[in-house]
Amino acid sequence: MSDCQRKLLLFGGSGQIGQSIDQKFKEKGWEVFIVSRGERGNSVLDVQWEIDLEKANEVPLALLKFGEFDSVCWAQGVNLNDSIYSFEPGAHKKVYEVNVTFILMTLSALLKANLLRKPARLCVVSSIWQNISRQNKLSYAISKSALQGLVLSLANDMAIDGHLVNAVLPGALDTPMTHSNLSGAQIESIKEATNFKRLAKLEDVAGASYFLCSDENNGVTGQFIKIDLGFSDVRNI
Repeated sequence: MSDCQRKLLLFGGSGQIGQSIDQKFKEKGWEVFIVSRGERGNSVLDVQWEIDLEKANEVPLALLKFGEFDSVCWAQGVNLNDSIYSFEPGAHKKVYEVNVTFILMTLSALLKANLLRKPARLCVVSSIWQNISRQNKLSYAISKSALQGLVLSLANDMAIDGHLVNAVLPGALDTPMTHSNLSGAQIESIKEATNFKRLAKLEDVAGASYFLCSDENNGVTGQFIKIDLGFSDVRNI
C-alpha cells in the first residue's frame, strides 16, 4: 500500500510539535485526522475527543466513519511547574490523567472499535525529562517517566498483532515557547552543552515521528528516540 493511502490519527495536532508532525505527514501524502481537546476545527478531519476519564473510553462518532488508521501519534499533553514544596494533589492528578491515562484510554477505545490496521505503528511524544531531572518539574517529570513503562508494556503486549510502539523524546527545541519559558542564559547553557551549539528543531521531531509511524519502520519497537542533539548523553564539560 502506498503512502498516499495511509491515514494518521494525530492527538494534539494544534500544538507546535503536533503542527510540525501534521505538516510532515501531509507532505508525504498521508491523510491526517487531528484530535484536539478543545473545540472542533473547521476541517472535517478535526475531531474533538475530550480528556474526560468518564468519556475518553468511547471513540467519537465522527471518527468511526473513517475506518482503520495505519498509525496513531499522541502529541498532546500539559506542562506544570511544581516541586514537592508546592505540591498540590489535584493539579498533579490532572497532569497524569492528560499525559498518561488519556493515552491508555483512547488506545483501548480504538482497539475495541477495531480502528487500527494490523500491523499499526504507534508513536508517543514524551520528553527527555522522563530520564533526567530538571528543577521544578515534579509532576510533569513523573508523568513523562510513566510513559517509559507505558511504551514498553504496549510494545510487549501489542506485538501479538504485529503493532510497533515507540516514543520520541524532544529536548529543548528552537521554538517561541522555549524562548518564552527559558531565560537567555538557560538557552545558551543548553546550546553550549554540545558541540552543535544550537537547539534541536521541530522538524527533527517530526522526521523521527514519521519514520517510526511509516512503512520504513519494520523492526523498531519499544524504543525511545531522543531529539536533543545529544544533550542527554554527550555533553561538553
